[in-house]
Amino acid sequence: MSTSSTFIGSLDVDNVTTSLLDEKSKLPLIISPRLDDSLEFLCHWLVANRPWVDEQILNYGAVLIRGFQVNDAPEFERAIQSLQPSLSDSYRGTSPRSVFAGTKYTFSAADAPVNYPIAQHCEMSFLASPPKQLYFGCLQESRTGGGETALCDFRSVAEQLDGSLRKKFESKKLQYRRRHYNEGEKWTTDVGSMLSWRQMFGTSDKSKVEELCREEGAPQPQWIGQNKDTFFQEWQDEPFVRHPVTNEVVWFNHLQVFHWSTFPCELWYAFCRLHDVRFLFRSIFFWVISIIKYVFLGHRVALDLRFGDGTDISVSEANQVRKIIHKNMVFSSWQKGDIMCIDNFSVSHGRQPTYDLGRKILVAWSTPINKRSLQLPYIEEEDIAEEVGLTKESEDAVIFDDKLVPGAVIATPDCTFLLLPEQNLKICETRLLLAWKRLRATIPFSMFLPEVPLEVVTSGTSLVQCNIWMNFLLRHLDVFIF
Repeated sequence: MSTSSTFIGSLDVDNVTTSLLDEKSKLPLIISPRLDDSLEFLCHWLVANRPWVDEQILNYGAVLIRGFQVNDAPEFERAIQSLQPSLSDSYRGTSPRSVFAGTKYTFSAADAPVNYPIAQHCEMSFLASPPKQLYFGCLQESRTGGGETALCDFRSVAEQLDGSLRKKFESKKLQYRRRHYNEGEKWTTDVGSMLSWRQMFGTSDKSKVEELCREEGAPQPQWIGQNKDTFFQEWQDEPFVRHPVTNEVVWFNHLQVFHWSTFPCELWYAFCRLHDVRFLFRSIFFWVISIIKYVFLGHRVALDLRFGDGTDISVSEANQVRKIIHKNMVFSSWQKGDIMCIDNFSVSHGRQPTYDLGRKILVAWSTPINKRSLQLPYIEEEDIAEEVGLTKESEDAVIFDDKLVPGAVIATPDCTFLLLPEQNLKICETRLLLAWKRLRATIPFSMFLPEVPLEVVTSGTSLVQCNIWMNFLLRHLDVFIF
């Protein structure tokens, strides 16, 4: 294959090949070179096909660009900027990271020891404005077992969560308590405590930190501890968000990362998958340490999560979430030159532990988007039935004109709706109609809006399009309907 500065073939989509790593989950889509594997071709091809690649990231949740000559951090950053010119170097996450020489936006994925597992999460999900997309690159793969950056579709996690636990999260919400010391801790299993607030904000000036928090819409910090030099924030957040484009519900928080039981549990899962007894012994050891530290001595992790009312999330409840995540995880061993592009609002990532010290993974991320307009409060199904006009007899049937119709949901004339032959109105779609009804009742020009979005009554048009339209109105007209 070519290594010259001039590339072979056209810049058409047909000049690459596509395949799926996992046929069942459809995650991720793999893009590989057909004729030319040079960095020059890749960069020009990404510029020419940026909308198409973005569409694949949206459709599949993640795209793995594999087989091109990406040999160092500056080359990785050049490729990523060909796809996404607007990158961010602002990092308010919890893992210690360092920027690569010769780059502005490319960081080490995590400076924690490589044998530390990092549980699945959507990047910076606890912030008001997380990045929309995330980009990982591989300069040196792990040559022993483990070390993968596994993926999980967090839309599936939201869907498969037990109904009673889901309602508990939705009704109680989450409470975050974040604490960073003046100096990061070194000997700890709590990755968040390795990062000092001075590293996180790039300054030792407390007033500057407070100013940055105001500018970013973050909770104002308190300065606690004996010397008033420990950074502390507290706030409430939603456990779910809706995807900014598709309107799908996504599990979007860091519970599975920062529950005190996470570290030994993730080591146990690593042992079960890799059958490396070192992970078993470490899991047992850290179970004992964690129980003593967090249960008997009452310590808290750096980013402490509880229910919104301040009550603890039990190990059993955390395990329910963790079990669903591991059921849906996809593992892909890194290859040198790989670039993984992830939709941060649908697919999570996490690091599998390894004992290969040579593993070198880097990361960059897009500019953030405000998630507040995506946090639509959960509506009980009984409320939907009352407000929209649904009469539900059972989970699989409704009453329509005094007749029991299996597998259907009906809407009264109050929300004039044409049910397309190929579509049954599901409860999530009914929530959309209720949201639209409330929107019409709120905004000043509601008389110009139809009873339901025009796309719904246009034959053959998906409800996703009216989701997109409504979300656009909510974000750009600054309308708050709940």
